[in-house]
Amino acid sequence: MNPWSQVPPADYERHMSHETVGQLASLSEITKEKVEHRYPQTVAVYGACTGNGFAHFVDAQTVYAVDLNPTYLAILHDRYEPILNELVLVQADINQDPVSIPPASVDLIICHLFLEYVDLDRAFASIKQTLRPGGLLNVVLQRSNATGWVSNTGVTTLQPVAAIASEVPEETLLRHTAPDLRFEGRQTYRMPNGKSLISYDFVNGGNTPAADEESSDFEWPEW
Repeated sequence: MNPWSQVPPADYERHMSHETVGQLASLSEITKEKVEHRYPQTVAVYGACTGNGFAHFVDAQTVYAVDLNPTYLAILHDRYEPILNELVLVQADINQDPVSIPPASVDLIICHLFLEYVDLDRAFASIKQTLRPGGLLNVVLQRSNATGWVSNTGVTTLQPVAAIASEVPEETLLRHTAPDLRFEGRQTYRMPNGKSLISYDFVNGGNTPAADEESSDFEWPEW
């Protein structure tokens, strides 16, 4: 059984929002930036958990929430279904289940702290099938920087997920995205516990980029 199916939602949120971790706030802000840059009509979030950042999707027509934990999805639905135009819950373990999203239909895919726990070949097969030409994929990866994968916040129920976690090197990420997804840039966020979050943008190369989009060799400054 996947360890993520056993982590209580309250423990997950308490850990991720702990003052020494601070990841929920940072990930929500990254999501907000991508929405304000793209104004997507269709969004898919891989590893949606309890819906961090979903408040930023109020102007989208359709939002797909993909997660393997039905309890997380139920909480997400109760919180955000009243404010979103159309919220579609997709319960799936990407390592073994198909992700039921129409092909080439999504303007923005959010994939935050998700790839470290899944089969990359299966994940990117789904992402590439789902993202429309010209659509944006935002990936956030964690770098533990020798601090340990799961920070000590007093929440012990997240410890088992460390057993299935694996940092994804940048070269591995770029190998899996090429050639279909064009690298647009990265930005590094330093976290209070010594870890880093690195946000990567990719565009589905089916369309020529607009004139105001960043060139592929642009590199974001570090924070």
